[in-house]
Amino acid sequence: MAGIAGMRAWARTAARMQSGDWVVLALLVCGALAMMYPVLAAPSSRIIGWPGDNIQYVYAAGWMAEALRSGASPFVDPRINAPHGLALTATDVPYVGYIAVAPLTWLFGPVFGYNAQLALAHLLSGVCAYLWVRHLTGSRIGGLTAGLAFMLAPFRLAHSYGHPQIVSTYPLPLFFWALDSSLRSQPDRKTLAGLVGATFLLGAASQYYLVIGLICGMVYALLTLATRRVSLLSRVWLAVPAVFVGASLAAAPYLMTARDGIYTPYHLDVARMWSASPMNFVAPSHLHPLWGTYVERLRPETLWGEKTLYVGIVPGILALAALRAFDRRWVWIGTALVAAVLALGTDLHIGNVPLHRDHPVWLPAYYLHQLPGINLMRVWARFGVVTILFVALLAGIGAARLVHLTNGSGGAARLRISSTALLSGAIVALIVVDLMPGRMNEYTTLAPRPIDHWLARQPGDFTVGFVPVIDATTNYFILFGTLTHGKRTIAFMHQAHLPSIFQDFNERSRGFPDSASAQRLRELGIRYLLLEKPMFDGTRAFRWSVVEQRLAETPELRIVREVGDVVVVEFR
Repeated sequence: MAGIAGMRAWARTAARMQSGDWVVLALLVCGALAMMYPVLAAPSSRIIGWPGDNIQYVYAAGWMAEALRSGASPFVDPRINAPHGLALTATDVPYVGYIAVAPLTWLFGPVFGYNAQLALAHLLSGVCAYLWVRHLTGSRIGGLTAGLAFMLAPFRLAHSYGHPQIVSTYPLPLFFWALDSSLRSQPDRKTLAGLVGATFLLGAASQYYLVIGLICGMVYALLTLATRRVSLLSRVWLAVPAVFVGASLAAAPYLMTARDGIYTPYHLDVARMWSASPMNFVAPSHLHPLWGTYVERLRPETLWGEKTLYVGIVPGILALAALRAFDRRWVWIGTALVAAVLALGTDLHIGNVPLHRDHPVWLPAYYLHQLPGINLMRVWARFGVVTILFVALLAGIGAARLVHLTNGSGGAARLRISSTALLSGAIVALIVVDLMPGRMNEYTTLAPRPIDHWLARQPGDFTVGFVPVIDATTNYFILFGTLTHGKRTIAFMHQAHLPSIFQDFNERSRGFPDSASAQRLRELGIRYLLLEKPMFDGTRAFRWSVVEQRLAETPELRIVREVGDVVVVEFR
């Protein structure tokens, strides 16, 4: 574990772990497993949620593990879109997590590796928040309160349905801890090395979090320096280069991909719809097992996967107890408020509807969206995770203060211990009830398809093309299948950032099946065209009966066989 307070504070805290700390760790492990409960019965074949982005990330976990074992680059799959290869960094991918769990992926398969990274992200998010508050207060119950409030946040639960990079929130407390240490005293080499490491982990987990961390970190630094009334240059002149080095290292794989011109900035209208509403911060999650159904009836949220930002009633109340005699309170509150404003996006929304559609009052995110690089961000609501983090941290400070007051309120020692234990237990129980994970009944059983096994049995190294690739989920199944058969194919990582060879493939297949499209596709060196019959439904593509007739009329093509729902066609 690296990246905080020059690594020195982390090492000291870990070295001092006693039996109470191990009890806390056990509780956090149980919490992390509870966040994964839909897949615990079959972690090598089940993933949380419906088929979608989650399949894409299973592929990423599988390829990165395979690349490490074979000596290839984990960031480029040469079998896809040859000769250029497929850049996995065309989307936001938690590469440091997938590299860390690669041995588990080798042993138990890519689905297990995907689930292992997700569970580890849950656990480390709680542990890192726990360690920072434990370091500040010396209180285990304070640290546990912060750890549970951050780890069990419905924001993280909602993103478990297919966004493992957004679930990877553990570098956020590390980053702000390292930044805080660098600003509150003249940083030494170890402190700066910790800041470099924390910033690297932030970007290696998610480029979204790198941008969010850099913007909110700047706010944190300005508020810290303002409240402490110290010279700006005396602290920042060393911290800024450290952050720059860590950010550059983390972003390097993405910068290499950017050279190919694959990234396409999001239009304002696309980013605008992902603006949060103020109610998103106070409305409980519809996934809550006790009152989630009532919340869903009272306030349906169609975009809950991105706009679940509930900070928690219990953490919010506990945070109020931290507003006295805590020297960082204004810095934490200010950073949380700025993050909340940025999460509101380009202009104020009520529900998912702009308050003024045609004449909006633009918020700060609108102006940030004009900047290069930042205009690649689509979901501004994700800034809300920083608000959730600091509410959880303040809740931990508040819980530590309440327990301390109870412990020092006089009376017999046995009575004080009993009162402290009851209060600690009540705080933990209330947080668990408030943020209890549940109602995650949706999971997908993911395994290679019959066509993947058939391709694996075919000798030689050749290229196949799937027709039609009409949506992202279809494409993700194609990516996942390459882990089984290893043949070359044509696909993409993100439907908004399509590689040129995939665009060329789509253009060549226009009008398929006919002689002209067959000639164009043959030039790509494709051996088999794989036609997914369910896609030919008359809406998304021609009806299958039409395709069969046109295949019979196209002398350049012939059907080889049918494997499951896929018809294999080759060039004569």
